[in-house]
Amino acid sequence: MVKALGLNALSVYIFWNYHELSRGVFDFENGEKDLVGFLKLSQKYGFKLLLRPGPYVCAEWDFGGLPARLFGI
Repeated sequence: MVKALGLNALSVYIFWNYHELSRGVFDFENGEKDLVGFLKLSQKYGFKLLLRPGPYVCAEWDFGGLPARLFGI
């Protein structure tokens, strides 16, 4: 759909608290968390990417993407 709209670039957040399931345990491979699969798919369709990794990425996401454990929660 994005390609059909004539867009050629995507800006994508990479949320720390979405990929770190528990302290030191990361998931970048399963389901919607498959970062490498996403990168390959983006390349296949010719998109340029602006990756926006944390630690703090935006106010719209819980704790800005930081793990709740950093706040004692």
